[in-house]
Amino acid sequence: MSVELPTVFLSHGAGPSFYLDAKSNPFFKGLDKDSRAADFLRNFTKTADISKPETVLVISAHWEEKAVTVNTNSKHSLYYDYGGFPPETYKLDWPVLGSPEKAKKVVEALNEAGIQCRENPTRGLDHGVFVPLKLVFPKADVQVIQISLLRSMNIADHLAIGEALGRLRSQGVLIVGSGFATHKGGTNGTPPPKWAVEFRDWLHDVISGENYSPEERKVKLLACEKEAPNIARAHPSIEHFIPLLMCSAAAGYKPGKLMLSEFHMGSLLNEHYLF
Repeated sequence: MSVELPTVFLSHGAGPSFYLDAKSNPFFKGLDKDSRAADFLRNFTKTADISKPETVLVISAHWEEKAVTVNTNSKHSLYYDYGGFPPETYKLDWPVLGSPEKAKKVVEALNEAGIQCRENPTRGLDHGVFVPLKLVFPKADVQVIQISLLRSMNIADHLAIGEALGRLRSQGVLIVGSGFATHKGGTNGTPPPKWAVEFRDWLHDVISGENYSPEERKVKLLACEKEAPNIARAHPSIEHFIPLLMCSAAAGYKPGKLMLSEFHMGSLLNEHYLF
């Protein structure tokens, strides 16, 4: 019988911040290369007790398409989709391979669920993929596939995609959502404002609370844009939040285990979940 792998949500840092020195880049202190946040990613598989998977399927906040699109590369380039950072951050290397064979399984899972999808054999892995996962898998010894979000940002459609992807967990695929628990920062060193704390508390209850059935949790996620306190402030645009919702869906809406929770830059919430 195949072992069902967990599903993981990772907050992916501020651009390539995990590779920057805070002395030279004080704005990113706490998300720099010597931070607890970076060390947590370096030790994530050990902390989460996850064996190295054969294939990692990444849902990144930084790829949007009209129809959900699957990266089918056999060999990846990196897409440095950030600007204004030191030159060395545009030379980061993470020579992982893709898996066209497993990518076809992703396409099949979506098609079987009635979800229209496309294939892209050329797009590089964006920083939502390589920035965190280069720390998690530094030897680049896993196969990586990336899947896009929908440009519509429709919650129900993304939950349906997550549900369809969930069947891949028994086929050697580790599903990783990459985004941020909130995506609005302020000034480093300032305490989190009340609105951010209220949103965090709602998030912990809905994602990790043991008192909801899977059906009840799905209902709450479907209604999050109306019911989550201060969500418009926490996510002025929702692309960094949707990968977390999709991870919950892929795990059958079971409660997620909160692995790390830290505020940075006032209201930027760095959290990791294991489902």
